[in-house]
Amino acid sequence: MPGNRNTADDWSPESKLAIVIETASRSEAELNCYCREKGLYVEQVQCWKAACLQSASQQKGQDQATQKQPRRIKNLQAEVRR
Repeated sequence: MPGNRNTADDWSPESKLAIVIETASRSEAELNCYCREKGLYVEQVQCWKAACLQSASQQKGQDQATQKQPRRIKNLQAEVRR
C-alpha cells in the first residue's frame, strides 16, 4: 500500500486484530518498520492492542456472570415455589 495512507477508521476490526496478532512478538524496531510499510503509526497499533485486551477482559467477566445465572435461576424458582 505504498502511497495509500489509510486512517485508523479505514481498517476493519478483523484487519486490526490481524495486525495486533502479527505484531505481538515484534521488537520495537521491527514494529516501527512494519508500521512504516503499512502506513500506520505505532500508537494506532498500541491502541488497537489495548482495545483487544479490554474486550477480552470484558468477555471474561460476562462469561463468569453467565455461568452463575443457572444457579441463580434455580434459587429463584425454589423461592417462588415456597
